[in-house]
Amino acid sequence: MAKMSIGAAFSETFAFMKANWMQMLIWVGGALVVVGVLGFLLLGSTFSAMAMAPNDPSLVMGAFGKIFLFALVAAVIFYGVSMLIWRGGMHPGEAPNFAWAFQAGPALAFGMFVVMIAAYIVIFIIMFILTLIFGAALGGMGGFSPEALTSGGASAIGGGAILLMVILYIAMVVFLLWVQGRFMVAGPVMANQLTRNPVTGLGESWRLTGPSQWTIVGFYLLFVIGIFIYALIAGMIFGGVLGAILGGSAVGAILTMIVMAALVYLPIIMISFSMPVGVYRAIAPRASGDVFA
Repeated sequence: MAKMSIGAAFSETFAFMKANWMQMLIWVGGALVVVGVLGFLLLGSTFSAMAMAPNDPSLVMGAFGKIFLFALVAAVIFYGVSMLIWRGGMHPGEAPNFAWAFQAGPALAFGMFVVMIAAYIVIFIIMFILTLIFGAALGGMGGFSPEALTSGGASAIGGGAILLMVILYIAMVVFLLWVQGRFMVAGPVMANQLTRNPVTGLGESWRLTGPSQWTIVGFYLLFVIGIFIYALIAGMIFGGVLGAILGGSAVGAILTMIVMAALVYLPIIMISFSMPVGVYRAIAPRASGDVFA
């Protein structure tokens, strides 16, 4: 276990992507096609029916049920594919283990769901306690109303309360980034050890990320900002060029969506799959099978 540097994490992330881009392109592209077909089959007629009868409560409830089912199936597919990518990249030449991947992937998804629910419960409890404390200081919950925060003698207290709420919001975002960072390498750990137990991955991730936890938060934040800037600039360039070339026809719009998905969103997904392995390689001892460079 080593203390990570942001430069090493970036280097390992792009090294993994460079060594495994074809494998990721096949798995991620295939997953997108499968999810797209399933989405059309499960939701296409549902959205058409809702457009014809938007005020039918039974139709709306049925649509929510189908959307939840689709989201669940899509999560199983993408988490399973992520396990195939991580295992294949860290142990090249090994035959894909579909049975393991599509058990370990959903298990990790469920584990992360539990972790995030626990994190939001902690945030809710802290926010509730602070609201009670500062609400009492401002004369009850009404002290947080716009009138109370801007009127007379309460203006100074109200300004402090607004500043406190901004600080708490920033603290909440940092806390969620920290939680994500502490469990970022759970998937690669499970892939490297070929385990289906999410507790093993989550526990080992917590142990490995301890010495570098705030460096990982900074790396994650820089990556999110970089991806946002890339998506914004690439979307404007490709969208504008394709729009000018293909015009505003329906066929042109479909072709634009396909090209945008291939040139903008697919690379972002591939980088997102590479990032956890990059962090894992930067903080964990290299196993003999982990040979990508």
